[in-house]
Amino acid sequence: MRLPALLRPWTDWLALFPPENAAPLGDLLLRLSPMVGPLRRRAVPVAVEPAGIGDIVRRGHYERLLIGEWALLDAAPDEFLRRAGSGELLFTGPEPADNEQSLRSVVLFDAGPSQLGTPRLVHIAMFILLARRAELAGATFEWGVLQAPGTLHAADGTDALRRLLDARTLCVLDQDGLARWDEVLGPAQDDGWVIGDPGALCPAALRSGALVRRSWLGDGLEVTLSGQGQRRTIVLPLPAPEDGVRLLRHPFDAPDGTLKTQVPAEVHSLKRPPIFSNQRDWLGVPMADGSVTVYHVPSTPQAKPGRPRNRGKTPMPMDTIVAAGVFTRTFGAVALREGMLYFFGFPGPFFHRHTAPAIAQADPPLFRATPGALHWARAFHLVDQGGAEAVERVLVLDKAGHLACWTRRARAGTHTAPDTTCALQAERVTGAIQHGDRLLYVVGRMQRSDVYAMSAKVQPEQPLVSLPPGARFLFGELPGWGNGGGTYALEREPGVWQVGDSKGAARITLRDGQVVLGCARHASREAPGLVVLEPGRTRITLHLPDNQVTLLESAEPIAQASYDPNQDLLAWLGQKSGTLTVRAIGMATPLLQAVSKRGTGTGGHDAEP
Repeated sequence: MRLPALLRPWTDWLALFPPENAAPLGDLLLRLSPMVGPLRRRAVPVAVEPAGIGDIVRRGHYERLLIGEWALLDAAPDEFLRRAGSGELLFTGPEPADNEQSLRSVVLFDAGPSQLGTPRLVHIAMFILLARRAELAGATFEWGVLQAPGTLHAADGTDALRRLLDARTLCVLDQDGLARWDEVLGPAQDDGWVIGDPGALCPAALRSGALVRRSWLGDGLEVTLSGQGQRRTIVLPLPAPEDGVRLLRHPFDAPDGTLKTQVPAEVHSLKRPPIFSNQRDWLGVPMADGSVTVYHVPSTPQAKPGRPRNRGKTPMPMDTIVAAGVFTRTFGAVALREGMLYFFGFPGPFFHRHTAPAIAQADPPLFRATPGALHWARAFHLVDQGGAEAVERVLVLDKAGHLACWTRRARAGTHTAPDTTCALQAERVTGAIQHGDRLLYVVGRMQRSDVYAMSAKVQPEQPLVSLPPGARFLFGELPGWGNGGGTYALEREPGVWQVGDSKGAARITLRDGQVVLGCARHASREAPGLVVLEPGRTRITLHLPDNQVTLLESAEPIAQASYDPNQDLLAWLGQKSGTLTVRAIGMATPLLQAVSKRGTGTGGHDAEP
């Protein structure tokens, strides 16, 4: 990669990024570099006794005056004084000694809530500046996250920058963490920096800092650098939103414009939306022939997507399925036929089609099952096979807000039939999401909405957090739930949403015809917003409290669309071609595209929001 002459000092670092990301990052480096300055070595005090005689010099302490000069003092005092005043006396010069000590540069980055979004662009630039600065001075460079007391890392290229960007948290440094940092860092560092929130606690050993916050007078970032008795402030203009999003979310991925096209064996159905897995990398799409195809979604546009897995027709007729989900790479479903519930496809020991016997539907029913509905109820699956007992749960959430749960358990290492129980886990459930082996769900009450978390073996007793009441709840960013944080969207009344996080919430009002797909945080904005399919069905936008951002525009109407907040992924089916496209928010190049040879399996009248 050819760089302008002014950027060549950071060639080794910028070469880690594709040109599309190196350009906006290089602009930040050029603006911040003059404010940082070089790292200079400090000399230790010179010993009183010289290390040896290296030369004869005309300046020095009189303890090193040549013995011949002392003889002149005795013989001709006036001449001695004249030579002393004229700088003509001769001294022994000390042998040069290594009076410099090894340097250590330590930088801590604040990964707390005030630094989410665009401030992290400054974190990347300061990381590169300070690492290169330490390298030029021959110093050891170490960095850490302010909210992870006692842990320091070396500057190891892309791995270090990935860890820095992944270190997001809604926690702040407390007094215990500050004491831990003071213990690890000691009384003072030769070169110590804190990059982050102006109001955050700071270890006493770090005497320099770059305080980053949104500018009061525009869309830029205000950066105040302090240290060595100086304080300097600069307002950095932000890069274009798409450049900032790409740099934060996919810093090392080059948009090569190449689509990873798949050709499935069957035709996509437009009746039902794509189903994201509880784990990253997998997506299920119902097909027109009654089968389900599970696609592997690559993590970058350059990665190979792998071959799609067509699960064939389900053991039960498609029109009997009442609830479904994708778990890792399998399609799990619950079917209702003649008063019996059939479980198949779940990746556990007890609810797989070969091991799960039919279970009679409870009377009265635990949930409202509607065979043949265009939209299946959402199914969740939790399993824990560790320990002395294996536990597996299947949960179903219907449109009425009933969360039903079927549990099977057996002692490990035995061949006895597992015990089976069924119960109504909760009523008035306004939202739920599964990530890995953890299920979060919200119970709407008269005065509040309570968020609960459960796993295969842990039943919730107390809510994680209580929020205002609402008719519909959408989870956004999952990190932080359980620690008083997490982003969310809450529909207070039809078309009126409350969108927020631990820092507060804002009101967003939508028009008729706009379909809400989820809740997301745009990388160039601190506040979360609503992912919305617009009425023309050719555009998906992110509605923020103060404006809106276009996420994608489709050349054809969108028949079905889904959003996964776990990975910030959008998946949609084209109305005319039936093409499946998967793209990450903030990326221009799709991660996956699947084009059917024979078009679509249904006409436009079959698709619904």
